[in-house]
Amino acid sequence: MKNLVLFNPSIEGGGVEKNLEMIMDHFSKNIKSKVFLITYDKILNANKKINFIKPIIKIKTKNRKLKYIICLMSLISLFFQKRDFVIFSFQANVYAILLAKILGIKVIVRANSAPSKWINTYKTFIISFFYRLADKVIVNSLEFKKEIDKKFKINSYVIYNPINSKKILKLSKIKKKVPFYDSSDKVIKILNVGRLTLQKNQIDLLKVVNELKGKIPIRLIIIGSGSEKNTLNNYIKFHKLKKFVKIIGYNKNPYIYFKKSDIFILTSVFEGLPNVLLEATLFKKLCISYKCKSGPSEILNNGKGGVLVKVGEYKKITSEIKNFHTGKSQKKYQKMIKLSYKNLVKYNFNNQLRKYEEVLINYLK
Repeated sequence: MKNLVLFNPSIEGGGVEKNLEMIMDHFSKNIKSKVFLITYDKILNANKKINFIKPIIKIKTKNRKLKYIICLMSLISLFFQKRDFVIFSFQANVYAILLAKILGIKVIVRANSAPSKWINTYKTFIISFFYRLADKVIVNSLEFKKEIDKKFKINSYVIYNPINSKKILKLSKIKKKVPFYDSSDKVIKILNVGRLTLQKNQIDLLKVVNELKGKIPIRLIIIGSGSEKNTLNNYIKFHKLKKFVKIIGYNKNPYIYFKKSDIFILTSVFEGLPNVLLEATLFKKLCISYKCKSGPSEILNNGKGGVLVKVGEYKKITSEIKNFHTGKSQKKYQKMIKLSYKNLVKYNFNNQLRKYEEVLINYLK
């Protein structure tokens, strides 16, 4: 069988890396091929069967494109050593496809976020051209498939993000005090987990807290790191929200916070299929999310399994939190929680990983 190369140059502690870690572990145990990982930032929990390819050049940088170029060099170097392999790209897909076609090898790509918000006409033309050269394009939701197929004129294949319920629930049982949440049972505990970027748009969540401060007892914890950290901290300082908001850096085990929270809120302007909504659903929390493309509508059953709000209308999120506080809509919220929890079967860990295996095995023979 051919070797398998997993390509993800920049590890940034998000949902993409969570999925890569699960898929990588599954492949190493269930396929006969030798599995290689090419990344610039080795922070994944890879088992011993995974062959990590060290970057040819190692310098301190956060520049994504530079990481892409260095990892492409590593890929070329590996080609001259092994030659007979298939690329499975999780990031820098256009770069990976271009190199694969030059080298004459098969390439499968996984697209991670809906293109409606981040792509312009020029990028549409370029990506459409290259994605049609890929041997397979995998996406993680039906809504995502409809959009990307139409925009790029391809026929993508849907594999949902697998959710490892047993592992997540086990991690959540680790005892840890969270004083910011634990100070009072009467406080409404709100959680957001995600990179601190313009895409994740946590600034709108801070606007919600600013509207509610002094009116109802709330505490917001944001878990993540990224380029918008200073902007968010400046907003917190200017509006005197330090008592109500706490930003915690990237955490490999955020599930203690999921378990202790009351409401999970997602304010992203675009997504693929947000893992964090699936995880909040697993803990039977009320989910409030912007109705961005793509994923939240599918996870929350078009608003029957959680509250969906038009992107930017943060004042409606404020209203929902007020309703939660008064208890007026508790029956409605409990019905939503039960429905979205029941729907988790669609994201079964083993079923979704087997789909990846079935796709790959055809190219590795």
